[in-house]
Amino acid sequence: MAHAPSHRAAGADLEARIERLEDRQEILDLAAQFSDAVNRVDLNAFQELWSLDGVWTIGPPVDQVFTGRDAIVEACRSLLEGSWEFFVQSTSSHVIEINGTSATARFYVTETARAKSGAGDFNLSMYADELVKQDGRWRFKSRTYNVLYLDETPPVGAAFQHGRDEAHEGQATGGSA
Repeated sequence: MAHAPSHRAAGADLEARIERLEDRQEILDLAAQFSDAVNRVDLNAFQELWSLDGVWTIGPPVDQVFTGRDAIVEACRSLLEGSWEFFVQSTSSHVIEINGTSATARFYVTETARAKSGAGDFNLSMYADELVKQDGRWRFKSRTYNVLYLDETPPVGAAFQHGRDEAHEGQATGGSA
């Protein structure tokens, strides 16, 4: 006959389960914070998501690798700031595997954008991530971005810049509002 676990063992098991759930939620929040930061081109928020020695790899058609938090933030600035009439990244499906203070994850992403030149960008992509928990907080150690589908047909709708530049918030660009 199996013995019931002691209260101490049951408590430790419960604490470990809660910690795993908290870690998983923090990683989900990290991916959402990434999309939020790039959507708003909030470079300060974006910087806080990365380990100091982080690596951001963007596959074809961009084909670039950025190493170190400062280089990653500068890449974000270069890729997003002033380039787009609108840019929206949404994070959806995910798989997360946690092993102590490190983790791996896959996040599927949809991006829709229109460059100031009028060129379109609609893509379905996947981030393959390595994460590390530093100072009690999860950060990206590496993110590898792989485009799975790309359509460069220009979107024809109206673009609104809510949340990016408060001085222009609510103004429509392109199309009619």
